[in-house]
Amino acid sequence: MTVRLKPDTTYEVVVSAFRLRVKLRRTAVALAEAVRRTGSWLTAIIVVLSVAAPIAESAEISFKAADGFELKGTFHPVERGGPAILLLHQCNADRWIYDQLATMLNAAGYNVLAFDFRQGGTETRPGDVDAALSFLISQGTVNERALGVVGGSCGVNQAVHAARRHPAVRTLVLLSGGSDAEGEAFIRSSPRIPIYGIASEEDTDAAAAIRKIVGLSANRESRVDMLKDAGHAASMFGRQPELQADIVIWFRSNLPPGGYGLPPAIK
Repeated sequence: MTVRLKPDTTYEVVVSAFRLRVKLRRTAVALAEAVRRTGSWLTAIIVVLSVAAPIAESAEISFKAADGFELKGTFHPVERGGPAILLLHQCNADRWIYDQLATMLNAAGYNVLAFDFRQGGTETRPGDVDAALSFLISQGTVNERALGVVGGSCGVNQAVHAARRHPAVRTLVLLSGGSDAEGEAFIRSSPRIPIYGIASEEDTDAAAAIRKIVGLSANRESRVDMLKDAGHAASMFGRQPELQADIVIWFRSNLPPGGYGLPPAIK
């Protein structure tokens, strides 16, 4: 039997349909593999976003702090624009510890920047964070009034003070760490900022610090998750594969890409 194409059926339509079929098959395979690895459909769906969602290419970038020091980072833009999230690593790691989380957040609709703190004393870190935020808000795809920050361990205090210095920071995710007295006072007086704190119970000092810092928040959305035998800061991702998905869901609820739920002034 001969099958004749209708006059308006083009080669491009046929090719597009074939490509869609291939993409759906790849997505199904990725979903099955994610379920096998994580044991969770919810986490698997978040992971598969990074396979199925159209996202811009990440770029290795550099930017200068106020004192002229050149900092290195990885920037994940979103093509249509949206909020931005800054990732601050723990001091025994570098920006690559957030590689998968950055990809997942980017696939969920966020501009994401992870950068390396310079080696040396802590006195330069606030300036480094300010330079990273300045880089972010200078990008055309970033809503400069809708920012979030993730901080791990020594990055927790830097994240809190970034929010203190920059009102555009709307929410914080804090992993295994605490803040100084000035940071604690800021949280106590800033009910507008929801905080998601995470630590592992056996990491006793960090767990106590997270409980304290989130306990100071008057925002009704603020919460603490205490894990077991999960490790420290971003290292917890390896033992708790659902944690990164939980962080993505947190940002989707508290810093939505489309602006839904944000005060009119920051849309």
